[in-house]
Amino acid sequence: MRYQVFNGSISSHCCFEATVIDTEKPEFIGGEHYMDSDGRLHYESVCECFSIDDAQMIADSLNAVNENK
Repeated sequence: MRYQVFNGSISSHCCFEATVIDTEKPEFIGGEHYMDSDGRLHYESVCECFSIDDAQMIADSLNAVNENK
């Protein structure tokens, strides 16, 4: 699925529980796909949400629209 939910705030804001990411838009640093020290590849953030349920609803909706193109 193109849009996925990452548990936690990618921007490190304490008020957000989840981030919706676009796996077709990787983040590059120095010409390489950025990987953090935990081995997690980074992708462009679509939005951050106050709840995981809201993030999942947004990701599911975006995936449904993307599949119907």
